[in-house]
Amino acid sequence: MPDILPAKSVLRIGQRMEFFLDEMNEGVLSRIEDMRDNKLVVAMPIDSKLRPVIPMSGEHLYGAVIAQGCRYRFFTNYRDKAMETVPVWIIDMPETVERHQNREFVRVSVNMPVKVRVMDSDGAFGPLTQTRMIDISGSGLAFSWSTKIKDGTSVSLEINNIPGIGTLSIMGMVVRSMTIETDANPIFLIGVRMMNLTRPVRNKLVKYIFDIQRQSLAKGIKPE
Repeated sequence: MPDILPAKSVLRIGQRMEFFLDEMNEGVLSRIEDMRDNKLVVAMPIDSKLRPVIPMSGEHLYGAVIAQGCRYRFFTNYRDKAMETVPVWIIDMPETVERHQNREFVRVSVNMPVKVRVMDSDGAFGPLTQTRMIDISGSGLAFSWSTKIKDGTSVSLEINNIPGIGTLSIMGMVVRSMTIETDANPIFLIGVRMMNLTRPVRNKLVKYIFDIQRQSLAKGIKPE
């Protein structure tokens, strides 16, 4: 089964859902009450203090649902609230959902500039060096480098022009270093785990990755 499916083939009235909003540390629970006119009508969630959760009109939402024994996630937009049998949200019907086993998005291939500083054994950062980012996920990325970098090494990363984010400046830790070319001038693939991502930035990052996946699917390219 493909990782990305049409939302209408998965979502059903009565399914329980979980939504994650940028300003909240935990998800809030809901349920699909109705599906009509390319909209989802879902029960209005309440927070841990039993207060109704009402986003701003147009706010992006990151949602998850369990269906067919699998967990799926998606992005959508909040439109309005209403009173039906119960208080509800009116949200956009997502075009697609992604099947997954954990909170992180799968790795997708990219070709973007990234600026890197590598910390040496004395705790000092080396010169700022621009290289190319090879792939990115919800928790890490990989870039090309001229030398091997020891696992556990700290690096400073700066990525510009990420849609929905702009510039991302963050610390990372090297988790793998492998040769990707073996000629006279080998190139190394450096895998990095990004550290201390805030929830708002993480949500925007995974939305960017999700958009890449949808574009790849539309072109008939399967994400890695």
